[in-house]
Amino acid sequence: MLVAATVHFPYMTAWPERASAEHQALTTAGFAQIGTAFADAGVDTLIVVTSEHIVNLQPRLAAAFTIGIGDSHAAFPEPQFKLEPISRRGDPELAGELIKALYAKGFDPAHSSELRLDHGTTLPLARLMIPPQVAIVPIIINSIFAPLPTLARCRALGTAIADAVAASTLHRRVGLLATGGISHAVGTPGMELNDTAFDAAFLSALAEGRLDDACAYPDAALDAAGNGTHEIRNWVTAAAAAHPRRPRTVTAIPYAPGWDSGVHQLLWELA
Repeated sequence: MLVAATVHFPYMTAWPERASAEHQALTTAGFAQIGTAFADAGVDTLIVVTSEHIVNLQPRLAAAFTIGIGDSHAAFPEPQFKLEPISRRGDPELAGELIKALYAKGFDPAHSSELRLDHGTTLPLARLMIPPQVAIVPIIINSIFAPLPTLARCRALGTAIADAVAASTLHRRVGLLATGGISHAVGTPGMELNDTAFDAAFLSALAEGRLDDACAYPDAALDAAGNGTHEIRNWVTAAAAAHPRRPRTVTAIPYAPGWDSGVHQLLWELA
């Protein structure tokens, strides 16, 4: 299973011109590399491990893990980010098989036949130029409404997803994409900065296959790096799904002025 991870912050589409020409070009090239890798691997169903922004999850009901099982997934309109509200084809058969496999592993994911995709998913799919015939199985990890699933639990989820895909009888060519993070703040002071030291340490742990270290951060440490940093849960899930393979760094911009963030992308290529 080909696995990749990328940031999804909406400044990339809302205000691309705020970043330098070099950073725009590096980011575009990174998305192109990952999109080409999925195409070359013949991926026909893409599992997207993602976050969301109070579109599906609400304070009144926020499951740790939610899987989209619909025939299609509508996009939540976000014209402020210059994103087309394009619906994506689902894969209810694989989603159902995945849920049953996770139940057997001791996970109890929620599922939704009407899950909507926000920029956490629509932006990377658009930038990767994932074609419409590729089916999407979204998995939302709660990273906003405490208590949150632990990093260790997300690691176990990634392993369970990989096992389920390997055991599938549907003969899909499955890829996995994680989106979100890394360090950033949303709606709080410090939104114009990311924690470059945190990013470097976390990415080094992933690059070297040190998943124990990648999962060792307490929630207080993630809060200190910015409330959006909790989205590293998605990256941990991807790394565990690909383990023991090590990722190749596709894009590494510690800080992109104008976009107020780092730009990071990893690719775990097929063995």
